[in-house]
Amino acid sequence: MTFILVTGSIMAVSIFLIYHLCRFIGIEMKWISLVLCAIMAFLVNAVAISMSPFLDPSHYMRLGILVIVAAASVTFVNEQLLRRGAKGTDLTVECPNAIPEPIKEEPVPVAEVLSTETIAEAEEKAEAAVSAVIATEADSPAASTNVPAKEEPAPAPEEKAAVEEDAAARAAKARAEAKEKALAHAKALQAEKDEARQRAAAELKAQQEAKAKQQVYEQEIAALDTLDSLLDYAYDKAPKLPDAAICAYRQAIKSYPEDSYTPFLIIELVNLYKEQANYQAAIKAYHDALSLPIIASNDDMKQEFIKNTRYLTIVQDILSKHHALSTPFPDIPANILQEIEAEFQQPKE
Repeated sequence: MTFILVTGSIMAVSIFLIYHLCRFIGIEMKWISLVLCAIMAFLVNAVAISMSPFLDPSHYMRLGILVIVAAASVTFVNEQLLRRGAKGTDLTVECPNAIPEPIKEEPVPVAEVLSTETIAEAEEKAEAAVSAVIATEADSPAASTNVPAKEEPAPAPEEKAAVEEDAAARAAKARAEAKEKALAHAKALQAEKDEARQRAAAELKAQQEAKAKQQVYEQEIAALDTLDSLLDYAYDKAPKLPDAAICAYRQAIKSYPEDSYTPFLIIELVNLYKEQANYQAAIKAYHDALSLPIIASNDDMKQEFIKNTRYLTIVQDILSKHHALSTPFPDIPANILQEIEAEFQQPKE
């Protein structure tokens, strides 16, 4: 009786310590599996004592078989508990590059397209300018000075008619030029408006197509319930459909945050973002990964992710400075890469 009480106490204390030690170092272990392990150990000990009082080869063989069966049973139970917990998680994830709701295009008033200046107003302004020129020329030069003007003989009727004809011709020419400028300005604004509408229509069509594809990706990924199936899907889609692969990697990271392969999934996700020149999303992926237990508990991995985050931030800043932020990482010119490396090698302030 004393043996049973002492043994039971030791097993209870061992289960408590092992369970909390596993949680502290980030190993997923169910307490039911530890209890089952203790029960199996007790049964193996009891059966081993009752099998034979002597340690002969057959005794060792039977004892080894019992130990293997007990270990396999405990491992199987723990794996089933972990899988049941993993299947209970939400398999939906917000996919990157989500397509916003299409914005309805509202008609632009013609007054805004042609600004506040219409053709009629432009003609009126031109006529006013011509009238001002004619009035200025008609004034005597002595009118703007205090010196009395010399009296000149009155022009002949033929000369007066020629002057009036010349002034009328110049006024007509000025009105025609002003009208042509107003028409050219209106045509240019109308062309800009048509081009803007075409771009908006093209963007709307692209958004609708991308949204339809996104729905297909989400349906396909929702049917995958294991890490291996998600990885196979991502590897298959990555060459031609990187957006689908990104969705799969994000789902795998969310569903299996404590898996030992999760850090490599984050690196694969970042590489896809870099190939799309989506450096902001790549930086966010590294930053969010620092809160995962499997990375937060590993100092080397944590420092590596922090270093990669700083490097991508430098890449984004320098590409923005060169007005080349849309350049995918594999296509960055050599001179810009050298500038990035030089900036990265400098010590942080």
